[in-house]
Amino acid sequence: MGESDPGRAIEQLQAQIGELREQLAAMVKRGGRARPGLDEVTEDLADAVKTLAQAHEAERRQLTLEQANALRKRVGEVKTQLSKSQSRRFGGTGFINMTPTQVKPKWASVEAAQRSVEADVQKLEAVSLGGGPDKDQITAARARISVVAKQRLNEAMAAGDALPVWLASAVGSVPKPNPEPWIKAAHNVLVYRLEHGVSDPILALGAKPGGDDAYAARQAGEWKKIAEELNKLHALGGASEYKL
Repeated sequence: MGESDPGRAIEQLQAQIGELREQLAAMVKRGGRARPGLDEVTEDLADAVKTLAQAHEAERRQLTLEQANALRKRVGEVKTQLSKSQSRRFGGTGFINMTPTQVKPKWASVEAAQRSVEADVQKLEAVSLGGGPDKDQITAARARISVVAKQRLNEAMAAGDALPVWLASAVGSVPKPNPEPWIKAAHNVLVYRLEHGVSDPILALGAKPGGDDAYAARQAGEWKKIAEELNKLHALGGASEYKL
């Protein structure tokens, strides 16, 4: 490999760019327009994507059901302990034989527990407040994204467009004789990217979701479900499996 190889590759790339520009100019001259990228957020998707982004932000402030239940349990336990401490302080025998110096650190720990339980109660109250778009707005936004995603895939397939790397690596070749699983998986991948703002040029679903809030838990469930669907799709096509 000589030093001229990188230069030749750049020249070829520049030539390809020039050809694409000429094709685009000819299309515009004929009154046509270039189709947007499959996962491009254009004007027809902007409102739906914005609505879901606001919904995700509200969801990030919430606890999962498991977290909320654990928090309620902890609040109950601490309140029980606090009631016992109050009883000992006012009329009970727990502090009766202690000096003020001995009582002070013990009561400080009780007050700390009181502040902790108040903070936990505030978290639980925040869960019920919700916030963000309502369910109807979220449903409408998801429906809009689904419709546009299906339309774009149909147009790309009808035109014989090459799939972007992230989608080709995920869905592989179309299984025969039934392409329905392929179409469904491709649609689900595209909807996931648009809803969750995935822009990775290689990984169709982006990095595996992580986090301990309600949104992260739901996104992780969606990620796993689609990844499992892709594994089945690759088995149908006889190709290597999509890795979870």
